[in-house]
Amino acid sequence: MKLGLGLIEIGRPWGAGWSGLPSDEQVERLLEAALEEDVTFWDTASSYGSSEERVGRFLRGRQDLLARVTLATKFGDVWEPGMEESYGDHSYDALLRSLDRSLARLPRIDLLQVHRATEEALRREDVYRALEEARRRGVAEFGASVKTMEAARIAVDSGWFGWLQIPYNPLRQEMAPVFALARERGVRLLVNRPFAEGSLLRDPDGRPVEGAEARRRAFEFIRAQAFEGFVLAGTKSAEHLRENARLWRSLEGG
Repeated sequence: MKLGLGLIEIGRPWGAGWSGLPSDEQVERLLEAALEEDVTFWDTASSYGSSEERVGRFLRGRQDLLARVTLATKFGDVWEPGMEESYGDHSYDALLRSLDRSLARLPRIDLLQVHRATEEALRREDVYRALEEARRRGVAEFGASVKTMEAARIAVDSGWFGWLQIPYNPLRQEMAPVFALARERGVRLLVNRPFAEGSLLRDPDGRPVEGAEARRRAFEFIRAQAFEGFVLAGTKSAEHLRENARLWRSLEGG
């Protein structure tokens, strides 16, 4: 497993202690730091506000950088500025509109995931029609972002998905059986929310915890599982990304 970068925070409000969107300069520093730290799996989504657009702006015309990055995005979730919560829409028309936007914003899509891939969504013919269309447009790999083991099994049994994205951390352990399923079926995993949306990095009064120990414990908890894929540590801060990368390398012995 390797460290990846979740990019919701550069596009919309998210997580404990939200403090506003970063500037364009801060986004550029973040993405440059990711490249310098060899954190080159970047995960975004059409419902992450301006995230796709900002990633695309950074990479367009910079083919030397683009060749180093794996770009993963998602469709099936809807969010617009002013909304408190996003919502799922897995109708064919909505998925195609989302795909069109992602292809316009990003220089390419390496991995397209079904967002909010519930059991119900994964049984919809519209989803697979949209995946077929994405394949015709050049997308080669597909994944499903799931939160239940039943959804994970449906996704794997469909034969469509080589990746599953799951939440997993000490506060959310219900997806633990997915690691054995992934090994059995040859599926790669993307583990999101390693810090429980920042909750594991704050004390009971909501104040940030100083030092790296809380991050270390969170990473070690996930690394106790054996899987092929990435742990997606989301941040909008180049400094936090560098801290995460240094800590990750220390756990690898590098």
